[in-house]
Amino acid sequence: MSNPEHPSAEASPRAYTGPRAGSSAGGTGRGVFNLDSLVGETVDAEPISAQCPACHLHALVPVRLVADAEGRWRQLEEGDDEGVKEGDDEASAPGEAGADAAPRSLLIDTCPVCFGAWFDAGELDVIGDVEVDPELLRTALGDPAARRCPRGHGPMLQHKLPELLRTPIERCATCKGVWLDGNERRKLALASTKEGQRDRKQQLARRGVIWAAQLITQLPVEVENPARGTPWIVYALLAVELAGFLLSVAGVLLYRHWAVIAGLIKQEPLHVYTLFTHQFFHANWLHLLGNAYFLYIFGDNVEHMFGRARFLLLFFGAGIFGGALHVLLTRATGTPVIGASGAIAGVMAAYLLTFPNATLFQVIPFTPIQIKIPAWVYLGVWVLFQTVMAFLSAAIDYAWFSHLGGFLFGAAMTPLVLRWRRRQVAREVRVPAAPFAA
Repeated sequence: MSNPEHPSAEASPRAYTGPRAGSSAGGTGRGVFNLDSLVGETVDAEPISAQCPACHLHALVPVRLVADAEGRWRQLEEGDDEGVKEGDDEASAPGEAGADAAPRSLLIDTCPVCFGAWFDAGELDVIGDVEVDPELLRTALGDPAARRCPRGHGPMLQHKLPELLRTPIERCATCKGVWLDGNERRKLALASTKEGQRDRKQQLARRGVIWAAQLITQLPVEVENPARGTPWIVYALLAVELAGFLLSVAGVLLYRHWAVIAGLIKQEPLHVYTLFTHQFFHANWLHLLGNAYFLYIFGDNVEHMFGRARFLLLFFGAGIFGGALHVLLTRATGTPVIGASGAIAGVMAAYLLTFPNATLFQVIPFTPIQIKIPAWVYLGVWVLFQTVMAFLSAAIDYAWFSHLGGFLFGAAMTPLVLRWRRRQVAREVRVPAAPFAA
């Protein structure tokens, strides 16, 4: 059963154009991952319907890659069939001809959550970026692995490549396909990722623009966005937040009537409604735009994973719980608190637990140095900073406890949602991951 969010998962028969083994990506000038001794006779023509064997959070999604005139790979988006002819089994890269020419088109299966990818027999020969001694895999027996082959052939085998990776790769002994986790894919088959498909000049230009913007804003930027689909709830929340701010600026609504005031709630419990309403107002444009940015870059991914109803529950639940924790622990009992920061902190916690290895560009504060770091590092530092400021700082007028409360709510809710999602995905595919196999 296909994933209803990705009808393309079982659209057309799998097409792999070009030689299966012993070939290289023409025009790239790079070494290839050679699996000569592991390649079977043919690649299974049936489309894959399998749960990601690594994170279990998504069905594998087919990704079409095509080679341009310079032999550089790029990913086709849905509906884009430029340069691909159905059934063109003899297609070759421009400028080359014959059976030994590199394939023009390749279809791999990827997980949009953890960025892992499944390569059928021979596909890594074509798109691999690193030369690996074929004798290593030819003679290695492999250790039993817990992960199952997405083709339905049961548990795979682990093969260690200590010269290249700290983690072993998984290979199916039956169909000879190979699974690469996200970090392994970036090292052995970077050309299969959007990051690796950008032209060098484009990469430098993009990195420069991001760097210049980050020097001013100090805000993180996702290296590769794992979101799929349109985040309608995120857009709706952004519109509501903007409307609330404009109404307060125009004097139509006075934010103080809707703000959380800890001392007032303790004296008059009827004002508990402000735990909900304070989320729709902001102090100034900088406050609004900062919150909007974090909601957008983290929220689109989380909305896709949670679904709309659960995402709304996450957002407002985190905002209410964060406000409640602020009321209980703050020393600034007379200070009005407004803003969606607590709610967004819950979204950030969900992002951390769902996409811990997603990478971000970040400028080290007060320096011009830009680094690339995993999301867990950035968000871990953020939580530590909020904790230190909440308990040790003299800046008591800031809603540190609201941020921490929202984050705690998101951290508590997310494992429950992910457990539900893993079971749902397992029911929707033909080949569930090992924990859900019958």
